[in-house]
Amino acid sequence: MLRYPLLLALLLASAPSWAAEGKIAFQSTTLSNGLTVVTHEDRSMPVVAVNIWYKVGSKNEQIGRTGFAHLFEHYMFEGSAHSPSGEYFQKIFGMGGVTNANTTLDRTDYFAIVPSENLEEVLRLESDRMGFLRSSINAKSLDKQRAIVKNEKRLGENKAYGGLFEDLSDTAWPQGHPYKSAVIGSMQDLDAAAVADVKAFHETWYNPNNAVLVISGDFDTPDALAKVRKWFGGLPAGATPPALNVPSVANVGRTTKVVEDEKAQVPLVILAYRIPGKGKPGWNEMSVVSQVLGGGRTSRLVRTLQYERQMAVEVSAQVFGFLENDLFFVEAVPAPGVTVAALTSAVEAEIAKVGQNGIQRKELNRVKAGIRTARLDALQTAGNVAEALAEGQGAFGSPSALEDQADQVLKMRTKDATAAAGRYLKPDNAAVLTINPKTGAPQ
Repeated sequence: MLRYPLLLALLLASAPSWAAEGKIAFQSTTLSNGLTVVTHEDRSMPVVAVNIWYKVGSKNEQIGRTGFAHLFEHYMFEGSAHSPSGEYFQKIFGMGGVTNANTTLDRTDYFAIVPSENLEEVLRLESDRMGFLRSSINAKSLDKQRAIVKNEKRLGENKAYGGLFEDLSDTAWPQGHPYKSAVIGSMQDLDAAAVADVKAFHETWYNPNNAVLVISGDFDTPDALAKVRKWFGGLPAGATPPALNVPSVANVGRTTKVVEDEKAQVPLVILAYRIPGKGKPGWNEMSVVSQVLGGGRTSRLVRTLQYERQMAVEVSAQVFGFLENDLFFVEAVPAPGVTVAALTSAVEAEIAKVGQNGIQRKELNRVKAGIRTARLDALQTAGNVAEALAEGQGAFGSPSALEDQADQVLKMRTKDATAAAGRYLKPDNAAVLTINPKTGAPQ
């Protein structure tokens, strides 16, 4: 499953178990092979979530070898040296558990949620695919997984606006930027992938020192850590992964692209502004601005363009949450009789008002209230707590990073958000993607 994290409300929320200072209670340990282990005990339900966050996404792929991170999202379920094909699913589902994985530009995340008495078996399965998958990679299994991924790619492309993210990435990022390629990869690269290429990718990225293991739920920490050391402690650390080259996006300028989609029935326009990556200075402020402009019925774009002027059938604004650089983007569907050009101009006029006239205190307070609600609602399960701790450690080097970011937003002043809007929401910093229904296409 590909995944593109979005809303500010997902920055963080609360957990059912708290440390004294009001934060999620956790313990962090690093094994001698570099594996970071984060544990969070919560005895409210007899379940345990295991989340493994690998610091590898499509941004780490080489030209001509795209799609490998997503390919491994599937391949990791295929079977490993001590767990034959199909056993992973059979074991997890046989416990009454759930499991899945997702891939983004920045990382690959695997998780399982099972009754707590099954923790050790999940750790055994996960350690086997981390340390002993390569011996099971062969031409037959590669062809099987390649066909699955190619079919997923076809299914996405056969939907209305199915190529939206790929077109937006191509429009927004300059040549050589690691976000320019599609997460799912190209058909040509998938066809060209050889067994040796796939093994080399796993050897480079799927090592203890490039991973974060989080356990959340009903367990005893000393006992859980003993089990982790039993199954993961003997796995060797890998070489330090190659550094990432990210070209500057400061002077890319305004870029545009117009595409025709034979499956779309109405036009769609996206204005995407290049902003700092999540966790970098300015990102929190732009997350707030996205909610002020297009985060719900009371936001400026929705209220003005959708309800008052009736120029848009739908309009929203949000940020993706990418780590190297991010995109603040507005999506808008013109109302009948309204041209894409007219709607684009109206959107840009409303955006300009933010930098010119500033953000009102009541607007900022609305966003802050939404974060408070999210902190009470969004992470009421072991799985969601594990995911938040894994992202905090994996992306930012601290399990509490997402909570810290949310706290920073709660302390934000209107002038901070206004200044960031003025800095980034400029016409010459925009990538404009227009998707039109293909003339003569069947409706």
